[in-house]
This record gives sequence, structure tokens and C-alpha cells, in this order.
Amino acid sequence: MTTALPILRTSERSAFRRCPQLWWWAYREGWTPKVKQADARWFGIGIHIALEKWYLKGKKRGPHPAETFDAWCGDEIGYAKTWLGDDYDEPKWEDAHDLGVAMLEEYVAYWGKDPKWEIIATERPFSVKLVREKKPVAIFRSRWDGVLRSLVDGRIYLLETKTASQISTAYLALDDQAGSYWAVAGSVLRKEGTLRPDEEIAGIIYNFLKKIKPDERERNEGGAYLNKNGTVSKRQPKPAFVREIVERGPAERFTQMRRLTDEVAIMNAVRQGVLPVTKNTTRDCTWCDFFTACQLHERGSKNFQTILKADFKQADPYEDMRKSAA
Repeated sequence: MTTALPILRTSERSAFRRCPQLWWWAYREGWTPKVKQADARWFGIGIHIALEKWYLKGKKRGPHPAETFDAWCGDEIGYAKTWLGDDYDEPKWEDAHDLGVAMLEEYVAYWGKDPKWEIIATERPFSVKLVREKKPVAIFRSRWDGVLRSLVDGRIYLLETKTASQISTAYLALDDQAGSYWAVAGSVLRKEGTLRPDEEIAGIIYNFLKKIKPDERERNEGGAYLNKNGTVSKRQPKPAFVREIVERGPAERFTQMRRLTDEVAIMNAVRQGVLPVTKNTTRDCTWCDFFTACQLHERGSKNFQTILKADFKQADPYEDMRKSAA
């Protein structure tokens, strides 16, 4: 009898790293909140959908992303944390709909239609078998934001879009979320004929959108923002849109795939009961969906199950990945 290989999702991988107990409840037992919060994850999904509809194949562009985001939000009420300026210590909560529309209007005004980008693969799901020590260990299923050819240098890049309250790029050389997509994208696209056998994906273009509304202050001819008295303000905002290119090479592809399969080996050991389900308790626990239930679980109370049944429902966490793979 052949045992089906487990599916690995990017979000699952992040959950396991964050806390194995979170992973167990969410991906082994399938608990998901009955009421989904319009939070940062929700906001990021909306931005991705808007840009997915915008970047069509070649140099064609679809409906304005602000219009798509507006329709996607509908009547949903949500709030997103942002900063008015980089020297402000306290965040401000903005209406997520208004913020997203404003960001995407500015995005297109800033970058235009990206005439130097030729999209060769739009946002799409993929499915890849992971092999460790010559044995299949899992099916890696996720989706990338896109693959493009730069008409500036003629090279091919994976596109990774990110929304953030504050933009930081120092960690990108070690980012293995987009790194894992990059590691498999070349072979997937060559297999389907999108890339020639001799073509490689040179690296990743990180496309950052800062969660901030446009600065409405007047500007001088040099672009500097002015005070009400016409003098140059000391508070000049950092760019709201940043693109960073991170080149990748063959050795990094090997490292990415090895890390993926090593993590699967640990996850499988937990699945099989060889390793225990541990917890990673930090101050970030308060952001976890399972925070209340976890506190009861920590005290040894079986009432945590009552919380799970009251506030959560059980569903197949891989359902959409199964459908997209099919």
C-alpha cells in the first residue's frame, strides 16, 4: 500500500517555524477561525490580487489595480497599521479600503505601466515533488507572483511583491520564501516550455509597497516637501515604493532545496510522533489566532478544546492547493 506524500505549503512552513503547536492545530487538526479578521494578511492578499490582474503576459496591463482592490474589498471593514512619517513613533490605523486604493493609485502613478517589464509567467500555482536522500518526502505546493524578462538587461527574474509598514531590504539575501519559489520556478517553466533549456532565472525582483497614504504637502521643484510657510521640511518621507534585485546562483538553489527537504524531514518526524510537538513562546504569541486556547492548554486545562470548538471550525488546510494543482 502506497502512502500519499504530505503536502507542504509556504504558509505551513512559516507556521511550523513560528511555533510547532500552532502548526499542529492549524495544519494537522485543521482548525481555522470561524470569523476571518480583516488584518494585515487580508490586506496583503487584496494587493496581490489587484496586481495579479494588472500584470498580464507580455507588456499588456489589465484593469487599474486600485479598481480591482476596490471591488475586492466590497463592503468589508478592515483597518491597516501605517505611519504618517518615518520619524513618528506611534502607528496610525487607516481604513484598509481607502489605504489600499490610495497606495495602488500612487503605485501606478509612480511606476507607470512598467514598459521595461515583459511578463512571461503570471501569478500561478505550482506543484513540485521534494526528494531527500533519493526518497520523495513531500509535495511542495504554493504560488509565485510572476516571472518577467527585464528589457533593461535582458535577464529573467522572479517577481515577489510585499506590503510593509516599514520597508527593510537587508535580509533579502537570506529570504527563503521567495528563494524557494525561485529554486523551483526555472525547472517548472522549462518543463512546460515557457523557458528554453538554456535559460535561467537570474534572481528575484522584490517589489515593496509601503502601507502609507500619499503625502499631501506641497513640494518644490526638486521634489522636497515644504512646510506651510514654504520652507523645506525637515521631515522628508522615505520612498513608498522600493524595488530591490537579489541575484541568485546554482549553489543557492541547492541550499534552498536542501533546507526545504530538511524542514520536511523534521515536520514528518513530528507527524509520526518521533519528535514531540513543542511550543515557541514569545511576545508575538498575542497575535496568534490560538492565543486564548493556548493559555488554557499551557495550564493543562482541557477547556482549550472548548475554545477551539466554539471559535474555530475544522477544514482541510490544503483544499485550495489540491484544487489549483489539479
